[in-house]
Amino acid sequence: MPLTWPPYADARPAPPGHGRADRDARRREDHRSLESYAFTILNRQAPHLRTAQLRPRAQAWAQLGLWPEEMQAWIGALGVDRAAVVLDCTTAGIALSAMDVVLDGIRAKRLLRGGEPAFSVLARAASCGRSLGA
Repeated sequence: MPLTWPPYADARPAPPGHGRADRDARRREDHRSLESYAFTILNRQAPHLRTAQLRPRAQAWAQLGLWPEEMQAWIGALGVDRAAVVLDCTTAGIALSAMDVVLDGIRAKRLLRGGEPAFSVLARAASCGRSLGA
């Protein structure tokens, strides 16, 4: 067998849909569709916001990589501007199902909406003997 240069010159190309470029294109397409979904949900939740105001919010929500139904539930619980809070909650281990847990007479979602950091809410729950995990 004759030697070829570069050594991969005689290698077979990857089948369609299996190359790095195809994976990257699918990932970009998935991100765009998730961003489009986020935009639609945000537009329904906050019809007073214009497209220029919704676009960065939709991008922030899409970057979280949540399932569409989960994204919709978080938006309903915390509001359209709280993508960073959701990231903090998931990092701290606070589950979506814990948003209605009452801590010191106030629901967890109200504390988070009011600006209390996720780790502070988690500490408050621990002091009350409650768990906010899934």
